[in-house]
Amino acid sequence: MKKLRKSMHKAALAATLCAALISGTTSIAPATPAYAWDTASAIGALISVGAQYAYAEKQLSYLNGDGRFQYMNQVKQQVGVDQAPEANAMLRDVMTRLSASIAQTDPSIKQKPYNYFVNKQKSFNAFCTLGHNLSVNIGLFEDLNYNEDEIAFVVAHELGHGEKNHPAAGVRKALPLELLSALYASQNPNSASIIGATVASRIGTAKMVTKPMESEADKLAFGYAVGAGYNPGAGAAVWQRVIEKVNPNGGKSSFISDLFNDHPGNIARRDKYNDTMYEFSNKKVHVDPDTGMILIKGKNFYTPKAADGMTAKERSYLIAGNLSAVFHNRMSERNVWTDGNNILMVGPQPIMAMASVAEPAAVQDNLQRLVTTTGGELKATHKEELAAAKTTVSGKKVTTVDDEARKRAALQKRLDKIAAQEPAATGK
Repeated sequence: MKKLRKSMHKAALAATLCAALISGTTSIAPATPAYAWDTASAIGALISVGAQYAYAEKQLSYLNGDGRFQYMNQVKQQVGVDQAPEANAMLRDVMTRLSASIAQTDPSIKQKPYNYFVNKQKSFNAFCTLGHNLSVNIGLFEDLNYNEDEIAFVVAHELGHGEKNHPAAGVRKALPLELLSALYASQNPNSASIIGATVASRIGTAKMVTKPMESEADKLAFGYAVGAGYNPGAGAAVWQRVIEKVNPNGGKSSFISDLFNDHPGNIARRDKYNDTMYEFSNKKVHVDPDTGMILIKGKNFYTPKAADGMTAKERSYLIAGNLSAVFHNRMSERNVWTDGNNILMVGPQPIMAMASVAEPAAVQDNLQRLVTTTGGELKATHKEELAAAKTTVSGKKVTTVDDEARKRAALQKRLDKIAAQEPAATGK
């Protein structure tokens, strides 16, 4: 009962503050002494707060539905519209492919397709807000060097928010009670526009999503982007680029907007995408995040050099992504070859440009050997396999998981042979 009274007392104070805001006054009446507590008034205050939220919910539903085009115009006024031809053409292509990918599991996207545009903001950011309204900063295109695979993963992440209705949940959390109270009290016919303007003004700075929402959107992004035919390693590549841009020399950078401050860490996001790519490859391909070495079945394949505006490690994840598609689609028995454009291929799957490779023939031969090597499925985890493939500080090679697997297989074969002989021994 004591806790209930305390809760109702807080609600009554909140209602009093809201009334003061509505009337334009700033003074608050002295608190009623505890011994004169009016339970009926407190319950009335709680009911009033509930009605305010119900009224706000009605306005949010409008912005999320029939009013979404009206809200889109408010967003455009807030962040500006950039007509850059290359960025807009790329965003159209990305949205077309990702929408088709999402429609495979959620056909409702056809009834409520996304509105989207490129905005004028120079920071590294993109956002999906109420009403399936999405925008990508021109700064993100520039910072990612117009790499469509990487941009597609960022956009797919935002579509993950949209598909799970995270924007509406975030707005409910972020809208101030005093605004809701004032709108409810006035029954302003423009309430939806006022709420929309408030939300639009906070885009890029307001912390309207939680870490669980971010993790869920990352998980969905992989499926959406890969389902649309984008490189499975691009998610990890994005965050590798971010890591190196944010902290190139141990200092602070403005590459990432403040919106990302309460998101999962950049390294954690890169490593999660690396793990997901590894699973996608049927546990055959991953990247050593410390060295950038690409490993196939636990064996060293190749460490690329920086090229084409990308760092060495960023390229590692993109090359590994192409290799993961080989094993996911079970093309590992196909011929490894180099086409007329000097692109290394496994069957029809492009892997990497060979222009910057010092010994292209050796790399091609090594890949042929690694992709066609047969053997039992490794039961080690990603991290165990990675650790087993490394060398000790002294340079002495440690036993690899492949070696252990062969030893276990040989031991099991001997045990099976002994077991097969047991009935004859028992019969003697």
